[in-house]
Amino acid sequence: MNNENLKPALENTEPAAQSSAVQHEDVALKTAFRYFADELLPYFGIQKKAVRVAPTELVHLEVKTFHEDFNLVMEDGSWAHFEFQSENEGREGLKRFRAYEAVASYQYKVPVTTYVLFSGKIQRPMTEFTEGINTFQIVPVIMRGHNADQLIQELQEKQKSEEITKDDLVQLSLCLLMNGEMSLKDRAMKAYQITETAASVDRMERNKIETVLYVMADKFLKAAEKIEFKEAIRMTELGQMLVNEGIEQGIQQGIQRGIEQEKLKIAKKLIGILDEETIAEQTELPLKTVQQLKENQVSVPAL
Repeated sequence: MNNENLKPALENTEPAAQSSAVQHEDVALKTAFRYFADELLPYFGIQKKAVRVAPTELVHLEVKTFHEDFNLVMEDGSWAHFEFQSENEGREGLKRFRAYEAVASYQYKVPVTTYVLFSGKIQRPMTEFTEGINTFQIVPVIMRGHNADQLIQELQEKQKSEEITKDDLVQLSLCLLMNGEMSLKDRAMKAYQITETAASVDRMERNKIETVLYVMADKFLKAAEKIEFKEAIRMTELGQMLVNEGIEQGIQQGIQRGIEQEKLKIAKKLIGILDEETIAEQTELPLKTVQQLKENQVSVPAL
């Protein structure tokens, strides 16, 4: 699949301030799944092809917003919904995924299949439960048949005398899903080091593979381990790219928040002078927002 053809679908979003860290994760996650839709899906036993990225923010009854890890639109129009599990949440996790599936299917009128990528440290995860007359199940992605320790050691040895290939690195990017005694943090660190120094693979390809490792580390490592991992890659090309992208997004969001604040300021001044519909039209604010402003404002000084 041509990477350029995997285009993001339109999303329902709400204006909200996001931290730099959240921006980095969002950038990395989208980059990872756009590029590896073809590369990784076969490893998960998914034969259908992805054609674009689907929305991951679901607004339920305008009260609760569900944030999914990632959705892909498949060639038959169905959605493949991906979640990462670093701990076995059991029934509670499955109930959450069921809610995601139901809301996405209802809101976008599509069939949804949920795939859960389990850390290699999770033993026998719960994959289905029955409640009432209904049974909900997910498709588990478990790579316990692969050994991360062995793979990392083999590639470290190979790197001494042979050229590392792109296929080697693609498989390595999934090391946190594999079996093995090595800690998840050490796997992520060693895998990133191997990828960063694999000069035989194109730099752009390595950046994208490193992005997958970044996403995996963010999803599966503990808070303190994440900090250590991110500090280790901070000065690499990917680390700088994520920082720069996060800064750019922060600037754009700051500009947008400034525009929204100015609209609210103008609307407050017009309350009592113009009717609500006219204010909403002139300021491009939702009518409900103007009505709420009017309720909160007892009186407005004449201009």
